[in-house]
Amino acid sequence: MFNDNWSTEQIERELALKFSSLMTDQQSDQSFDQRLSREDVQGLAGVLSKMSDVLENQSLFRSEIRSLRDEVAELRRERRDSERLQREFVEGFEKDIASLKRRISSKESGGIIDFPPAEFLSSPLVICSDGEYLGVQGKGKKHFSLEDFVQLIERKMSDFMLVETSWKCHSGHWILVVRTEDSAKKREQNIVLVAKKTITPNRNTVTEIIRLNIDGNDAPDALLLTLFRQLKGVFNG
Repeated sequence: MFNDNWSTEQIERELALKFSSLMTDQQSDQSFDQRLSREDVQGLAGVLSKMSDVLENQSLFRSEIRSLRDEVAELRRERRDSERLQREFVEGFEKDIASLKRRISSKESGGIIDFPPAEFLSSPLVICSDGEYLGVQGKGKKHFSLEDFVQLIERKMSDFMLVETSWKCHSGHWILVVRTEDSAKKREQNIVLVAKKTITPNRNTVTEIIRLNIDGNDAPDALLLTLFRQLKGVFNG
């Protein structure tokens, strides 16, 4: 300030103003520190304690949510298993009813109950095309059988769909007659399937379809091939 040609009085006033401002700032800081230490320390400790409790509760809530999610997942698995068992039970029950209906129908008609042996029904169902035996293999190396074919037909039975099946043995061949009646569409269909026991060149015992007649018309080989391709999709679905 002397180098700038300030007078002594100017320098004193300037220093007084700056010192006064510094003192005011220091007093404010001291006053804030005193207020914080006297009034807010306990409150701040309480806030920190509450925050700690909140974080602890949040952790407990997350653990509980995980437990609930695991419980819900287990309940869903149990429900799926229960639905699967119930569906299998219903399908088996429907199969038994259809079989019983066939037997009752045969008795009422005065005939002898005629039904293929279990081996014939469970053997791989095949068709012969150009000297080759073609069948349908599903998951787990299980072959599509005549029994599976009948079950697919009988599953169509509902309040609107009547399905009647009957068997007859003739000249060593088994004849399956299927009659369906769709009350909603007012349409009937008659299917006749003729099958026989065959030993393939590889010495495998199979059930061979030798004729499929739909509403009086014999199905050509091309239609049988198409049918087996569709059965492969259904059987593996």
